[in-house]
Amino acid sequence: MALSKKDHSWRSLQQDAQLTKARCKGFLSKFFILVAVSSLLVIAFKWCAHFHKPLLCPQPLRKIIFTSDGVLSENWLRRHVSIPLGKDLMHIDLGYIKTQLETYSQVASAVITRKFPDTLAIEIKELKPVAKLFVSTQGKRCVRLISAEGKLFTPVAYTKYGIKTLPTLSDVTVQIIQEGQILKFNRIYTLWVELMRQHPDVYATIVQISLKNFDPLLEEKWLQVDLKTSHDQHLIFNCTDVNAQMRKLKGVLYALTSSQRSQLLRIDLSLTNPIVEFR
Repeated sequence: MALSKKDHSWRSLQQDAQLTKARCKGFLSKFFILVAVSSLLVIAFKWCAHFHKPLLCPQPLRKIIFTSDGVLSENWLRRHVSIPLGKDLMHIDLGYIKTQLETYSQVASAVITRKFPDTLAIEIKELKPVAKLFVSTQGKRCVRLISAEGKLFTPVAYTKYGIKTLPTLSDVTVQIIQEGQILKFNRIYTLWVELMRQHPDVYATIVQISLKNFDPLLEEKWLQVDLKTSHDQHLIFNCTDVNAQMRKLKGVLYALTSSQRSQLLRIDLSLTNPIVEFR
């Protein structure tokens, strides 16, 4: 039986051998290239590790990056919070620093992170005051600020002028305060924001917010506030259906002459038909 020229001739066997040798040479070339590249990478890594070792290893704390969305500053931080400068960064107790910061009721939250090799990043969120409240503590009259959420906190780093410009909350009973927060204060704040937005001229004159008839433990109709202005005028609002009452206020103010406004004593907007009283 004759051999196939295609598969078994001596020429085809010689060609296969040449192809095999070519493949081996190509494989060896790629192997040596791979080894050379790997060696260069290892050398480069060792070089970087040698010259940049200080950047890869923790060092003594030398720098603090402090950010806050309120009035607290880095100077305040250094005076009131114990931070061990010079101590190895990895040995600093971040939880202890966080606890120190959050003992101040003005600090809503604190996040502390290590930034290698020698930096500590501290970011805090503060409660923002919208009103103030005077309380008696050990026979002394002290001020507490109130956030938009109704949380009471002791002011830190606020100026006397800044506190003075805030309206005063009065006639606040202990029954409406739970866990350091005024119940349903968000209703008052909604009213406050709408007054600021729709009647900024009136809003700017408000100096006191009386909660004498504000009882969050009863029905909604008892969520009533008395806003006293710097002109000794009173605006009575119910904290439900705020926008409807704002429209009533706009109508009343529009109907009054400048002389009548100067003699205005009280506008009760909590009723279906507002009652207007003059001096």
